[in-house]
Amino acid sequence: MSKIRFARHLVFPVLVAAVGCASESSPQSNDSEALQQGQAFVPISRTLASADTTSVTGLKLQSVPNGSGKESFYLAINKKELNRRYFLSAYMKQAYPGSVGAGAASSLGTRVVTFREQNGKLFVFDAQDGRASSDTFDPSLIIEAYPVVDHYAPFLGLSGHDDYLLFDPAAGLNRFGVVSDFYASSTETPLHFQVDLSYLQNFRRINDGTTFEQVFTGAVNDTLQADQPGPANWYTASGTLGIALRRYAEGEGFQPFDANSTSREYYFRADPLLEKNTGETLSRAIKWNIHPGMKPIKWVISDQFAEVAKQYPKYDIVGAIKAGIENWNAVFGFKAFEASVATPQDSYADDDKNYFIYDGDPTYGYAFANWRLNPNSGEIRGASVYFNAIWLQGAIDEFDPQPDSASRAAARASQTRPHVPQITWGQFRSKPLCTLWEPGAGSARDALRAEGVQPAADGARNVEKFLTHVAVHEVGHTLGLRHNFKGSLLPLPQQSSVMEYILDPDAVAGGRDLPGPYDYDAIRLLYGLSTSEPSQAFCTDDDTTVDPDCATFDRSDDPLGKYWGPAYNTLLGRVLRNEDPEGAYLRSINRFYLGGAAGFLRAGTPVEQARGWSQLDQLLAVGVDHTADNSKYPGYTDRLSAFQNYLLNRLFFDPENVRGDITNDPVLTGDALAAVITSLKGVIVNSDGYRAWATRRTSVDVLKKLQVQPAYDALLASRASLAASRPSLPAGSSEAALADDLIARIDNATHPYYK
Repeated sequence: MSKIRFARHLVFPVLVAAVGCASESSPQSNDSEALQQGQAFVPISRTLASADTTSVTGLKLQSVPNGSGKESFYLAINKKELNRRYFLSAYMKQAYPGSVGAGAASSLGTRVVTFREQNGKLFVFDAQDGRASSDTFDPSLIIEAYPVVDHYAPFLGLSGHDDYLLFDPAAGLNRFGVVSDFYASSTETPLHFQVDLSYLQNFRRINDGTTFEQVFTGAVNDTLQADQPGPANWYTASGTLGIALRRYAEGEGFQPFDANSTSREYYFRADPLLEKNTGETLSRAIKWNIHPGMKPIKWVISDQFAEVAKQYPKYDIVGAIKAGIENWNAVFGFKAFEASVATPQDSYADDDKNYFIYDGDPTYGYAFANWRLNPNSGEIRGASVYFNAIWLQGAIDEFDPQPDSASRAAARASQTRPHVPQITWGQFRSKPLCTLWEPGAGSARDALRAEGVQPAADGARNVEKFLTHVAVHEVGHTLGLRHNFKGSLLPLPQQSSVMEYILDPDAVAGGRDLPGPYDYDAIRLLYGLSTSEPSQAFCTDDDTTVDPDCATFDRSDDPLGKYWGPAYNTLLGRVLRNEDPEGAYLRSINRFYLGGAAGFLRAGTPVEQARGWSQLDQLLAVGVDHTADNSKYPGYTDRLSAFQNYLLNRLFFDPENVRGDITNDPVLTGDALAAVITSLKGVIVNSDGYRAWATRRTSVDVLKKLQVQPAYDALLASRASLAASRPSLPAGSSEAALADDLIARIDNATHPYYK
């Protein structure tokens, strides 16, 4: 993804940040008690100067409650901790503008760190394993540096202060940055984000460390080029970063899994670790420390689910989400996960919580999962799932329609899905494991209805099953599973995996509110409950660009013959008959079915290529008498020729970004090559009288692009046919001129033909 370039002269509004007011109170008595107890980190109440509460570029400071009762604080670290390793985790709790689209509700990552004090600063060093390439080259990497506070009288008056260093976590390097959006690649260099104001709140002790939040506001200046007049463009943003410092530990009995030990990429990988003095790397699959006899890992479900359930008493919404988490227990054969409703005091940014988030704003119509892990071992330390209102609304509209369902679906169809810049912190940036988009109106879901595929009865139960399906999919990612986009390659209504992107009716009818056979086998191998790899068909995200059977939202054991092709032709028939005045069917063809069928022409076997062309050309074929169609549906053949021109351009000339997942030009062989050449030759000479000149010209260009002898021969034969019929055209007529132009086009294509 290219480096971000913001719209010129655009200024975003600034967050009214939730931060604390100035406090004149002295340090609380329990500060001294905590120091004397030798706790690792102790918050020391801070009296703010008036300058600290001044509005910065419109930022208003407001008092907020926090877990420690401290409105502002320094942090004291026990000097005994300076040589110990800690997990440093960052979680973007809030981001403005853009909220979730800007990276809110996302873990930015975890580092293993140590602390050292020098020259008035507390340095934070990367202490992760696998950095040293040899005994000679073992780099020291600085992650952050905080100023030591030397002369704060209230701290110096506390008993036990000599055993601590006092520092200001709000005044670190603050190396925030901005990348283009939620999907920014890990290699994209962030623009520098200058922090104007940073404030700490919500200090909280946990059993192995501490967490707190940093509220910040600032801007990035994307300098104009010299030849572009006008003021520099400022991007202004604010956010709340959850930070955790927890003592380094590895789960008792945890067994890392070698990600290179399997024949396929079933699992997510932790970042590779260098094996010192070998030139080799370790690659470990990501997993929890789940094993028989363990204490169940607790998840909390946002209390907002319970609130929204009051609006929809017909559905057991909380129970559906709880099932999506706990249904994985059957795979293990014991209770690995246990879910309950969160309290108002729980936060999805808490590093010691596994949180299922609910967002009442449906703007960002997707769900995603992320985790916090030990980068040394691949052990998952915590996870969260983001889920918003569009899934509930869509499920009701799909499976249990209400009087307002049609209008809500129309509103979703017209809604744009915004892409906004994302904030990063130092080396930390979000890497969502999965971004599952709610299909929305005008999608494959509606096209299924056009094919006559209707949801099963029992609407309320199906709403619940579908919500569970979304939850069990995302929780499956937090267990370490990648997608399996061949999970649907079974006779309907079966699927082998919940890690597939499954069409809504199929997910419900196929029982994919529960893990499938593939999921059982993959999980049991990863967690040491089996030694056998899954036997079911498998492919994952990278394969979607090369394997036409590895497609999202397809269905059946023969997607081309039973789904993509029939759906494409059903909808195309309606377009040709002018039964699509608002263009919904044409949009569905463009977004789904054309790409799905064309994938077999672009990347299939010779047999699949021939089948793919047969589907794509079925209603467009040369030599069919459409007299009755033109009579019943005026303009039928005009629309036929126009769509054929569109199809040929989409297959061979359109930009890659509109071609679907598989983007290469078709390299045709065998029966497919012969069929395409025969068809295009008939179009060029207009053997049935229905082909417009634009379509005929495009057909010449396609034969030129094929660069094979049969295509060259077809061009020569077409020219001879056109030249033979040319004298019969009225002199000076537009038909004669267009024929001459087409003949000249063929001459240009064949002299020379080969590039």
